[in-house]
Amino acid sequence: MGRREKPIEATEPALGRLAAWLRQQREQAGLTYRQLAARTNYHPTTLQRAAGGRSVPSWKVVEAVTRECGGDLKTARRKWVQANYWAHVPRPSGSRRLRAPRRVDPEQVDSFADLRRAMHEMRRKADWPSLRELDRRARDRGGRLPSSTLALVLKGEAPLRKPVFLAYMEVCGVREARRALWAAAWDRTNNARTLLPVNSRTHQSEFARAMQSSSAGTPTDILFRLWATLRNSLAADRDESPGHPAAAGREGTDDSPSVLV
Repeated sequence: MGRREKPIEATEPALGRLAAWLRQQREQAGLTYRQLAARTNYHPTTLQRAAGGRSVPSWKVVEAVTRECGGDLKTARRKWVQANYWAHVPRPSGSRRLRAPRRVDPEQVDSFADLRRAMHEMRRKADWPSLRELDRRARDRGGRLPSSTLALVLKGEAPLRKPVFLAYMEVCGVREARRALWAAAWDRTNNARTLLPVNSRTHQSEFARAMQSSSAGTPTDILFRLWATLRNSLAADRDESPGHPAAAGREGTDDSPSVLV
């Protein structure tokens, strides 16, 4: 009798379901991990990790296990896609969704959050290449997609600039006609941004976010502009505070720029 398998340690439900399904396939086939390793040419440890639930295995490993155990490849693919999606895209708090959100329509996009969600979907359709792999593909085309910057963009912690968006779509294999629709969606979303009223708290949060992402390549001129805006906004707040000698007569004289959102 073999050693009892450790409990699945998945923190993401979809990943736990994939691991449990892989274990079920092996048990139904009556194979040990060593026997399965001999048939798939993967090390037993690799197969055990795939069924452990700590991380998403590659599709090649899942496919090999499914084939050798006589499982259904369509079911395997569906479970792997769901596990991979939720491993890359944070699940909304309290959500019990079993499936990924529906495909984003470029003609109905009205926010950068929608564009980022579409980027996750594009990456999923490309079989989840790593960020380094995407940068390598961009370099082969004479461009750049630094993985550190792209990670911040996908998490919504750095602005999604159009050149980055276009390059990302190309290396993910999005068809040219489809890229044109998404480019139009970016233009529409960018043009629809609203100006926030001058507010020192708003400027402070904008500057803090920019400083956090400065190591990933935020241009110095943008940091300086945000810092100047924050300084002017704080000065305006002080001048307009009750009892300040400069408060009177300042109405309509604030020249500090607003922050785009």
